Amino acid sequence: MTKNFKNWLISNGYKLFTANNQPSTVFDYLTGVRYVCEWENKTIEQLADSIFEIYPKYCDMGEHSVRGRLKSRAVRCGLRQFSKFVMESQTA
Repeated sequence: MTKNFKNWLISNGYKLFTANNQPSTVFDYLTGVRYVCEWENKTIEQLADSIFEIYPKYCDMGEHSVRGRLKSRAVRCGLRQFSKFVMESQTA
């Protein structure tokens, strides 16, 4: 699922590397999602199954919103895009 999410991000215009060949948005979002998997003790597939319950905890004023602000918003933005990816995958 991680590979599918990565490919989805790239197909939606997010960059894998910067002009200086440094890891870019795709890397940041994947890292943010991995952090949440660790914090929630879930695999990425389990996170996908419960994304709509977990997302508000990190992105809104939920119990983990402080963690959601880590890594220059990569956690919140990564979860936001992951939730869109899951929603599109479910409707396809």
